[in-house]
Amino acid sequence: MNTAKSLFSTLNILIFLILLALGLGLLFTILSVIGITDISPTFEVDGNKIAYSDLSSAHYIFMGLNLIFYGIFIYGLLKLRMVAKLMLANDIYHSSLSINTDLAGKSFVLTGTFWWLFDGLSSIHFNNEFSIGVSDKTFIYLFIICIGLFLMLTSKLIDNAIQLKTENDLTI
Repeated sequence: MNTAKSLFSTLNILIFLILLALGLGLLFTILSVIGITDISPTFEVDGNKIAYSDLSSAHYIFMGLNLIFYGIFIYGLLKLRMVAKLMLANDIYHSSLSINTDLAGKSFVLTGTFWWLFDGLSSIHFNNEFSIGVSDKTFIYLFIICIGLFLMLTSKLIDNAIQLKTENDLTI
């Protein structure tokens, strides 16, 4: 069960860092827009200075959708954390193990697919470029999707194991 302990600790650190980064990013963005801090409300993209007032509504829509899917990703990490906790407790035949594994897998597939589409649509919309090539980020998105599909497959295996154990317990 050393692997489950390592997974549990890694997930705790990852969830903390993601929430910290999102929280600080939102805080600085809100404070900059309101004008409370000394942070400049402009930022630089490709050598061009852009103010928050220059952003189109599409930027805010993409940012809002991205925050929603970060929430779904964190939800998947929390479900995976619950799975690691059940594994640490050596409770492998608990029905919530299968349910949490399936939910984590579905959230990873959903976020990986969305981020892949999001990356393509944002480069088309904001950079006016369309590319059929495969980037490094594409492999990351595909890896997240593969992890989600693997978790969903693992969930089905756990369901089958629970069903076999139940039938075995009923046999005299």
